[in-house]
Amino acid sequence: MDFYQEQHSYTLASNASINSDDSDEDASWVMMSRDGEVVKLPGEKIYYKVRSRIALDVSTPKSLPNATPFSVKSDSGIVYVTNNRVIYVPTHPTETFQSFSAPILDFDDTRVASSFFGPWSWNAIVKPTVGGGIPSDVPRLELKLTFKEGGHDAFQNKFEVMKERLSYARTLQQETGQVIPTGEDLPRYEADAPKPSGPPAQAESAGAAAAGASSRDAKEREALENFSRSQEQQAQRGAATELRTALHSSNSRNQPSPVAPDEPPPDYEEAQAQAIGMRVEESARNAADRQ
Repeated sequence: MDFYQEQHSYTLASNASINSDDSDEDASWVMMSRDGEVVKLPGEKIYYKVRSRIALDVSTPKSLPNATPFSVKSDSGIVYVTNNRVIYVPTHPTETFQSFSAPILDFDDTRVASSFFGPWSWNAIVKPTVGGGIPSDVPRLELKLTFKEGGHDAFQNKFEVMKERLSYARTLQQETGQVIPTGEDLPRYEADAPKPSGPPAQAESAGAAAAGASSRDAKEREALENFSRSQEQQAQRGAATELRTALHSSNSRNQPSPVAPDEPPPDYEEAQAQAIGMRVEESARNAADRQ
C-alpha cells in the first residue's frame, strides 16, 4: 500500500512540473517557457548572456570510431552561463534541434582557439546528459562555440569562475557535508602579506603596497561577512521549516490517516519505463567510456 501511495505522489509532482511550462522534444535538453525564455532550475541564476551571433557544433569525437555518429549544428544562437549550466538556444529552432545545455562540471579540456582569418572559438569536451537524446554508446562529445562577433574572452572568464566555485562547493560538501550556495561570492583565503622592510627610500612603495593589501583584506572580510550572513539566514530558514514540519506532524497525528491507494497511479508504467531506460542508458554510456 505504501509503495503505491509514494508512486501516486511522484506522478502528481511530475505532472505538475510538466504542465507548468512548455518543454522541448526528446532530443533537446532545456525547458523553454511559452514566450521562448529559458526556464531556470530551482536556485539557478543567469550570470552571463551573449546575444551576438554564436554558432554551435556538437559531434562525436573522431577518437571514438566505434561510437554511433552524432552531430548537431546551428549557425546562430544565444549562449548563457548560469551558476549550474551552459545553455545554448538557436536563433531559429528546428524540429530536430531546439536547445542544448550541460552542467558546467561536465565540461573538460576547455580552450579558446582561432584560425588565421576566422573568428575565435571556444572548444570543450562534454559528457552527455542522461535522457538528452544522445546515443548511449557515446561517452563524450566535442563541442565548439564560434563567436562571430566577439565575446569569447568574457565567456571563458565567466565559465572558469563559475566552474571554480562549483568545484570548491562540491569538494567542501564531500569533505564536510556543508552546502555552499554557488550564486554568492566565496571568501578567499590567503596568507597574510609580509611586513615591508628595507631602506627609507622604499618606504613610500611599501606604504602603497600595505594600503593595497589592507584594501584587499577589507574586501575579503566583507565577502566573508556576507557569506556568513547568508549561511545564518539559511540556518534560520531551515529551523523555521523544521518547526513547521513538527507542528504539521503533531496536527496530523490527531487526524485520521488517509486511506492508502490499492492500485498504481496513472501513467505509473510509463514513469517506471522511463526510469529504467535512463538507468540502462547511463550504464551503457559508462561501459562505452571504459572501452
